[in-house]
Amino acid sequence: MTWSKLKETIESHDSFILSSHVNPDGDCICSQLALYWYICSLGKQAVIFNTNPVPSKFHFLENSDKIVTDHPSKKFDVLVILDASNPGRIGWEGYEEIASYIVNIDHHKDNSRFGHLNIINCDAAATSLMLYEFFQACSISYPSSIAETIYAGILTDTGGFAFSNTDKEVLRICAGLAELGADCSEIYRKIYSSYSTQGLKLRAKIWSTLKLYHNNRICSMEISTEQIDNLGIFYGDIEGMSDQALIGSDVEVGLFIKYSEDTTHFSLRSKGTVDVGKIAQAIPGGGGHTCAAGCTIDLPLDKAIEKMLAMIKEKLG
Repeated sequence: MTWSKLKETIESHDSFILSSHVNPDGDCICSQLALYWYICSLGKQAVIFNTNPVPSKFHFLENSDKIVTDHPSKKFDVLVILDASNPGRIGWEGYEEIASYIVNIDHHKDNSRFGHLNIINCDAAATSLMLYEFFQACSISYPSSIAETIYAGILTDTGGFAFSNTDKEVLRICAGLAELGADCSEIYRKIYSSYSTQGLKLRAKIWSTLKLYHNNRICSMEISTEQIDNLGIFYGDIEGMSDQALIGSDVEVGLFIKYSEDTTHFSLRSKGTVDVGKIAQAIPGGGGHTCAAGCTIDLPLDKAIEKMLAMIKEKLG
Protein backbone atom coordinates (compact mmCIF):
# COMPACT_ATOMS: atom_id res chain seq x y z
CA MET A 1 0.00 0.00 0.00
CA THR A 2 1.50 3.34 -1.06
CA TRP A 3 0.64 5.33 2.06
CA SER A 4 4.08 6.94 2.08
CA LYS A 5 3.39 8.26 -1.42
CA LEU A 6 0.10 9.78 -0.24
CA LYS A 7 1.85 11.43 2.69
CA GLU A 8 4.55 12.76 0.39
CA THR A 9 1.92 14.09 -2.04
CA ILE A 10 0.11 15.97 0.73
CA GLU A 11 3.30 17.36 2.21
CA SER A 12 4.58 18.62 -1.16
CA HIS A 13 1.42 20.47 -2.25
CA ASP A 14 -0.54 23.38 -0.81
CA SER A 15 -4.17 23.20 -1.95
CA PHE A 16 -6.54 20.25 -2.11
CA ILE A 17 -10.12 19.56 -3.17
CA LEU A 18 -11.78 16.39 -1.87
CA SER A 19 -14.82 14.79 -3.49
CA SER A 20 -16.78 11.53 -3.53
CA HIS A 21 -19.78 9.83 -5.09
CA VAL A 22 -23.29 11.23 -5.59
CA ASN A 23 -25.86 10.81 -2.80
CA PRO A 24 -23.11 10.61 -0.16
CA ASP A 25 -23.30 7.85 2.45
CA GLY A 26 -21.55 7.60 5.79
CA ASP A 27 -18.34 6.08 4.48
CA CYS A 28 -17.67 8.66 1.78
CA ILE A 29 -18.44 11.55 4.16
CA CYS A 30 -16.32 10.14 7.00
CA SER A 31 -13.33 9.28 4.82
CA GLN A 32 -13.42 12.80 3.39
CA LEU A 33 -13.61 14.37 6.85
CA ALA A 34 -10.75 12.25 8.18
CA LEU A 35 -8.44 13.22 5.32
CA TYR A 36 -9.61 16.85 5.49
CA TRP A 37 -8.59 16.97 9.16
CA TYR A 38 -5.11 15.68 8.35
CA ILE A 39 -4.53 18.09 5.47
CA CYS A 40 -5.67 21.05 7.55
CA SER A 41 -3.54 19.91 10.50
CA LEU A 42 -0.50 20.53 8.29
CA GLY A 43 -1.59 24.10 7.58
CA LYS A 44 -2.66 23.25 4.04
CA GLN A 45 -5.77 24.57 2.26
CA ALA A 46 -8.57 22.03 1.70
CA VAL A 47 -12.13 22.10 0.36
CA ILE A 48 -14.65 19.24 0.36
CA PHE A 49 -17.07 19.42 -2.57
CA ASN A 50 -19.89 16.95 -3.21
CA THR A 51 -22.78 17.28 -5.64
CA ASN A 52 -25.33 16.39 -2.94
CA PRO A 53 -25.58 17.70 0.64
CA VAL A 54 -24.61 15.85 3.80
CA PRO A 55 -27.57 13.85 5.20
CA SER A 56 -28.75 15.39 8.47
CA LYS A 57 -27.89 12.28 10.48
CA PHE A 58 -24.18 13.01 9.88
CA HIS A 59 -24.29 16.65 10.95
CA PHE A 60 -22.89 15.66 14.35
CA LEU A 61 -19.52 14.84 12.78
CA GLU A 62 -16.83 17.47 13.24
CA ASN A 63 -16.37 19.70 10.16
CA SER A 64 -19.41 18.24 8.36
CA ASP A 65 -20.53 21.85 7.92
CA LYS A 66 -17.41 22.45 5.83
CA ILE A 67 -18.68 20.22 3.00
CA VAL A 68 -19.99 22.42 0.17
CA THR A 69 -22.23 21.74 -2.83
CA ASP A 70 -21.33 24.87 -4.79
CA HIS A 71 -18.73 24.02 -7.43
CA PRO A 72 -15.48 25.82 -6.60
CA SER A 73 -14.40 28.33 -9.24
CA LYS A 74 -10.66 28.12 -8.55
CA LYS A 75 -8.13 25.41 -9.34
CA PHE A 76 -6.27 23.28 -6.81
CA ASP A 77 -2.98 21.45 -6.72
CA VAL A 78 -4.51 18.06 -5.93
CA LEU A 79 -7.94 16.47 -6.33
CA VAL A 80 -8.59 13.53 -3.98
CA ILE A 81 -11.59 11.35 -4.86
CA LEU A 82 -12.56 8.96 -2.08
CA ASP A 83 -14.96 6.00 -2.13
CA ALA A 84 -15.90 6.37 -5.81
CA SER A 85 -15.11 3.58 -8.24
CA ASN A 86 -15.08 5.70 -11.39
CA PRO A 87 -15.37 9.36 -12.43
CA GLY A 88 -18.98 8.87 -13.50
CA ARG A 89 -19.91 8.22 -9.86
CA ILE A 90 -18.86 11.69 -8.66
CA GLY A 91 -21.61 13.36 -10.66
CA TRP A 92 -19.76 16.38 -12.05
CA GLU A 93 -17.86 17.09 -15.23
CA GLY A 94 -14.47 18.72 -15.62
CA TYR A 95 -12.96 16.98 -12.61
CA GLU A 96 -9.72 16.44 -14.52
CA GLU A 97 -9.37 20.20 -15.06
CA ILE A 98 -9.77 21.36 -11.46
CA ALA A 99 -6.36 20.00 -10.39
CA SER A 100 -3.16 18.87 -12.07
CA TYR A 101 -2.82 15.74 -9.91
CA ILE A 102 -5.54 13.23 -8.97
CA VAL A 103 -5.48 10.82 -6.04
CA ASN A 104 -7.97 7.94 -6.07
CA ILE A 105 -8.62 6.22 -2.71
CA ASP A 106 -11.24 3.49 -2.76
CA HIS A 107 -12.26 -0.04 -1.77
CA HIS A 108 -14.64 -0.97 -4.62
CA LYS A 109 -13.55 -3.94 -6.70
CA ASP A 110 -14.66 -2.28 -9.95
CA ASN A 111 -12.47 0.78 -9.48
CA SER A 112 -11.18 1.98 -12.86
CA ARG A 113 -7.90 3.36 -11.44
CA PHE A 114 -8.43 6.79 -12.95
CA GLY A 115 -5.97 8.68 -10.71
CA HIS A 116 -2.31 9.55 -11.02
CA LEU A 117 -2.01 7.89 -7.61
CA ASN A 118 -4.38 4.96 -7.07
CA ILE A 119 -4.71 3.51 -3.57
CA ILE A 120 -7.19 0.67 -3.89
CA ASN A 121 -7.89 -2.06 -1.34
CA CYS A 122 -10.83 -4.21 -2.41
CA ASP A 123 -10.58 -6.21 0.83
CA ALA A 124 -11.14 -3.18 3.05
CA ALA A 125 -14.60 -3.03 4.64
CA ALA A 126 -14.73 0.74 4.15
CA THR A 127 -12.74 3.61 2.70
CA SER A 128 -12.80 5.10 6.21
CA LEU A 129 -10.95 2.01 7.41
CA MET A 130 -8.31 2.74 4.77
CA LEU A 131 -7.82 6.20 6.31
CA TYR A 132 -7.29 4.45 9.65
CA GLU A 133 -4.61 2.33 7.96
CA PHE A 134 -3.01 5.47 6.52
CA PHE A 135 -2.80 7.11 9.93
CA GLN A 136 -1.40 3.91 11.45
CA ALA A 137 1.16 3.30 8.71
CA CYS A 138 2.46 6.87 8.92
CA SER A 139 2.29 7.13 12.74
CA ILE A 140 -0.18 10.01 12.59
CA SER A 141 -1.86 10.75 15.91
CA TYR A 142 -5.43 12.07 15.72
CA PRO A 143 -8.01 13.40 18.20
CA SER A 144 -11.07 11.57 19.53
CA SER A 145 -13.30 13.44 17.06
CA ILE A 146 -11.48 11.75 14.17
CA ALA A 147 -11.66 8.36 15.91
CA GLU A 148 -15.41 9.00 16.04
CA THR A 149 -15.48 9.95 12.36
CA ILE A 150 -13.58 6.85 11.24
CA TYR A 151 -15.74 4.61 13.46
CA ALA A 152 -18.93 6.09 11.95
CA GLY A 153 -17.67 5.42 8.43
CA ILE A 154 -16.86 1.78 9.21
CA LEU A 155 -20.17 1.35 11.08
CA THR A 156 -22.25 2.50 8.13
CA ASP A 157 -20.41 0.59 5.40
CA THR A 158 -20.74 -2.65 7.37
CA GLY A 159 -24.47 -2.03 7.87
CA GLY A 160 -24.05 -1.61 11.60
CA PHE A 161 -21.69 -4.62 11.60
CA ALA A 162 -24.41 -6.76 9.97
CA PHE A 163 -22.81 -7.24 6.52
CA SER A 164 -20.44 -10.06 5.63
CA ASN A 165 -17.53 -7.59 5.38
CA THR A 166 -17.52 -7.48 9.20
CA ASP A 167 -14.66 -9.66 10.42
CA LYS A 168 -12.41 -9.87 13.47
CA GLU A 169 -10.01 -7.28 12.05
CA VAL A 170 -12.83 -4.77 11.58
CA LEU A 171 -14.02 -5.34 15.15
CA ARG A 172 -10.47 -5.09 16.49
CA ILE A 173 -9.96 -1.75 14.75
CA CYS A 174 -13.29 -0.44 16.03
CA ALA A 175 -12.38 -1.50 19.56
CA GLY A 176 -9.22 0.55 19.21
CA LEU A 177 -11.21 3.55 17.98
CA ALA A 178 -13.47 3.22 21.01
CA GLU A 179 -10.40 3.33 23.23
CA LEU A 180 -9.40 6.56 21.46
CA GLY A 181 -12.71 8.17 22.34
CA ALA A 182 -15.36 7.01 19.86
CA ASP A 183 -18.66 6.70 21.77
CA CYS A 184 -20.05 3.61 20.03
CA SER A 185 -23.61 3.65 21.39
CA GLU A 186 -24.03 7.39 20.84
CA ILE A 187 -22.75 7.19 17.26
CA TYR A 188 -25.17 4.32 16.55
CA ARG A 189 -28.08 6.29 18.05
CA LYS A 190 -27.36 9.38 15.98
CA ILE A 191 -27.05 7.47 12.72
CA TYR A 192 -29.69 4.75 13.06
CA SER A 193 -32.18 6.00 15.66
CA SER A 194 -32.62 9.71 15.02
CA TYR A 195 -35.12 10.12 12.19
CA SER A 196 -37.12 13.31 11.82
CA THR A 197 -40.91 13.15 12.17
CA GLN A 198 -41.30 13.75 8.45
CA GLY A 199 -38.70 11.12 7.74
CA LEU A 200 -40.65 8.55 9.76
CA LYS A 201 -43.83 9.40 7.84
CA LEU A 202 -42.04 8.95 4.54
CA ARG A 203 -40.56 5.63 5.64
CA ALA A 204 -44.12 4.46 6.40
CA LYS A 205 -45.14 5.37 2.84
CA ILE A 206 -42.17 3.46 1.48
CA TRP A 207 -43.04 0.31 3.44
CA SER A 208 -46.57 0.43 1.94
CA THR A 209 -45.10 0.01 -1.57
CA LEU A 210 -43.41 -3.33 -0.80
CA LYS A 211 -43.64 -5.83 -3.66
CA LEU A 212 -42.28 -9.36 -4.07
CA TYR A 213 -41.22 -11.02 -7.32
CA HIS A 214 -39.82 -14.29 -8.61
CA ASN A 215 -41.23 -16.56 -5.88
CA ASN A 216 -40.46 -13.97 -3.19
CA ARG A 217 -36.74 -14.00 -4.02
CA ILE A 218 -36.77 -10.32 -5.04
CA CYS A 219 -38.23 -7.54 -2.89
CA SER A 220 -38.68 -3.91 -3.86
CA MET A 221 -39.81 -0.67 -2.21
CA GLU A 222 -40.08 2.69 -3.91
CA ILE A 223 -40.59 6.43 -3.47
CA SER A 224 -40.80 9.31 -5.91
CA THR A 225 -38.50 12.30 -5.72
CA GLU A 226 -41.66 14.44 -5.77
CA GLN A 227 -42.87 12.86 -2.52
CA ILE A 228 -39.48 13.43 -0.93
CA ASP A 229 -39.43 17.06 -2.02
CA ASN A 230 -43.02 17.69 -0.92
CA LEU A 231 -42.21 16.57 2.61
CA GLY A 232 -39.07 18.68 2.60
CA ILE A 233 -36.81 16.01 4.06
CA PHE A 234 -33.18 15.10 3.47
CA TYR A 235 -32.39 11.95 1.53
CA GLY A 236 -30.55 10.79 4.65
CA ASP A 237 -33.91 10.31 6.37
CA ILE A 238 -34.61 7.37 4.08
CA GLU A 239 -31.08 6.01 3.93
CA GLY A 240 -31.04 2.37 4.97
CA MET A 241 -34.34 1.45 3.33
CA SER A 242 -32.41 -0.58 0.78
CA ASP A 243 -31.20 -2.80 3.63
CA GLN A 244 -34.78 -3.22 4.83
CA ALA A 245 -35.77 -4.59 1.41
CA LEU A 246 -33.53 -7.58 2.14
CA ILE A 247 -34.85 -8.70 5.53
CA GLY A 248 -37.48 -11.19 4.26
CA SER A 249 -36.45 -14.80 4.92
CA ASP A 250 -36.94 -15.83 1.27
CA VAL A 251 -35.57 -12.63 -0.26
CA GLU A 252 -32.19 -12.85 -1.99
CA VAL A 253 -32.10 -9.43 -3.70
CA GLY A 254 -33.57 -6.22 -2.32
CA LEU A 255 -34.28 -3.04 -4.27
CA PHE A 256 -34.94 0.44 -2.97
CA ILE A 257 -36.08 2.66 -5.82
CA LYS A 258 -36.17 6.46 -6.08
CA TYR A 259 -37.75 7.73 -9.26
CA SER A 260 -38.78 10.85 -11.17
CA GLU A 261 -40.77 11.09 -14.40
CA ASP A 262 -37.99 9.84 -16.68
CA THR A 263 -35.23 8.56 -14.35
CA THR A 264 -35.12 5.66 -11.91
CA HIS A 265 -32.38 5.09 -9.33
CA PHE A 266 -31.84 1.64 -7.81
CA SER A 267 -30.08 0.85 -4.54
CA LEU A 268 -29.42 -2.88 -4.73
CA ARG A 269 -28.73 -5.30 -1.89
CA SER A 270 -27.93 -9.01 -1.97
CA LYS A 271 -27.44 -11.83 0.51
CA GLY A 272 -24.66 -13.13 -1.74
CA THR A 273 -26.47 -15.32 -4.24
CA VAL A 274 -26.32 -12.54 -6.83
CA ASP A 275 -23.44 -10.11 -7.35
CA VAL A 276 -25.43 -6.88 -7.54
CA GLY A 277 -22.21 -4.96 -8.15
CA LYS A 278 -21.92 -6.60 -11.57
CA ILE A 279 -25.55 -5.79 -12.32
CA ALA A 280 -25.02 -2.13 -11.41
CA GLN A 281 -21.81 -1.98 -13.47
CA ALA A 282 -23.79 -3.01 -16.56
CA ILE A 283 -25.60 0.34 -16.30
CA PRO A 284 -23.48 3.42 -17.26
CA GLY A 285 -22.35 5.21 -14.10
CA GLY A 286 -23.37 2.32 -11.84
CA GLY A 287 -21.18 0.31 -9.51
CA GLY A 288 -20.61 -1.03 -6.04
CA HIS A 289 -19.90 -4.20 -4.12
CA THR A 290 -21.08 -7.79 -4.41
CA CYS A 291 -23.81 -7.26 -1.83
CA ALA A 292 -24.45 -3.50 -2.09
CA ALA A 293 -24.51 -1.39 -5.24
CA GLY A 294 -26.36 1.37 -7.05
CA CYS A 295 -27.22 2.58 -10.52
CA THR A 296 -29.54 4.91 -12.40
CA ILE A 297 -31.58 3.93 -15.45
CA ASP A 298 -32.84 6.75 -17.66
CA LEU A 299 -36.30 5.25 -18.08
CA PRO A 300 -39.68 5.77 -16.37
CA LEU A 301 -40.35 3.62 -13.31
CA ASP A 302 -42.34 0.81 -14.94
CA LYS A 303 -39.88 0.26 -17.80
CA ALA A 304 -36.84 0.60 -15.53
CA ILE A 305 -38.20 -1.98 -13.07
CA GLU A 306 -38.95 -4.34 -15.95
CA LYS A 307 -35.36 -4.03 -17.16
CA MET A 308 -33.86 -4.44 -13.69
CA LEU A 309 -36.00 -7.46 -12.81
CA ALA A 310 -34.97 -9.18 -16.06
CA MET A 311 -31.30 -8.65 -15.19
CA ILE A 312 -31.72 -10.03 -11.67
CA LYS A 313 -33.84 -13.00 -12.70
CA GLU A 314 -31.20 -14.00 -15.24
CA LYS A 315 -28.64 -14.15 -12.43
CA LEU A 316 -30.97 -15.96 -10.02
CA GLY A 317 -31.94 -18.57 -12.59
